[in-house]
Amino acid sequence: MPAVEAEVLGVRLRKRTREEAISTILEWLAQDRPRSVLFLHAATANLAFENSAYCAALGRCDLLLNDGIGVRWAARRSGVALPENLVGTDLLPQLLQAATRPLRLYLLGGAPGVAERAAACISSRFPIAQVVGVADGYFAPAEEHRVIEQIRRLAPDLLLVGMGNPRQELFIDRHVPHLGCKVAMGVGGLLDHYAGRLRRAPRWVRRLGLEWLQLLIQQPHKWRRYLLGIPKFLWRVFGVALRRRIAQCLIVGGSLLLAVAAAEAVVRAARPQILERY
Repeated sequence: MPAVEAEVLGVRLRKRTREEAISTILEWLAQDRPRSVLFLHAATANLAFENSAYCAALGRCDLLLNDGIGVRWAARRSGVALPENLVGTDLLPQLLQAATRPLRLYLLGGAPGVAERAAACISSRFPIAQVVGVADGYFAPAEEHRVIEQIRRLAPDLLLVGMGNPRQELFIDRHVPHLGCKVAMGVGGLLDHYAGRLRRAPRWVRRLGLEWLQLLIQQPHKWRRYLLGIPKFLWRVFGVALRRRIAQCLIVGGSLLLAVAAAEAVVRAARPQILERY
């Protein structure tokens, strides 16, 4: 039976299709138990590799979805072929299009004014979505309780949290049982896309797995995440196998050298006896 669970830098990730992910979230939106949906991409995998508390938070979420070609490569390395890229920028509109009943949304994150503009865009594009509240992500730790209370009072079906990594995942992990929502989803820069601050890469760029380059052009201040983070992720995923292969080659080469040296010593020891015979 083909493997259905991959391990990416210590994070367990189940194989799912887009239809399975959307169906699961829609089922949860019809229930009362709070659930969490997070995404694993190269940057969050790097964070999980470096931070055990963050890795544990990803492990506790109810649904962890693969985002990006790097995670698909890493999963394939562990023997699991992930069928498609489940990036949240594509998944959310497909989720709202598949919904059959009105959904109450709360948008949390982005700079001041971003959530409001994103709410207007979502409401106009998806009549089934009713945005019941918004808040920017620039609140101090002392204000966190106020934000949580507002979300709980409004009791949205779907809470979209776009406060960057690792803050949004840790926020959801800590508070999802107390937020009063049915599903809390970490969406990164999704609110900026709907607010018009970020543009999606062309479809052919996304098919090549190069959407990160479009984001880098628009957000040059995140250059470390892409220009340093991606090579670091690839080295961590494939470097282990490379180091193992190099070690095997060194062991085999060393064994051959020892064998040659031993044979030469035997020949030298036996040489006088051989000469005496002739």
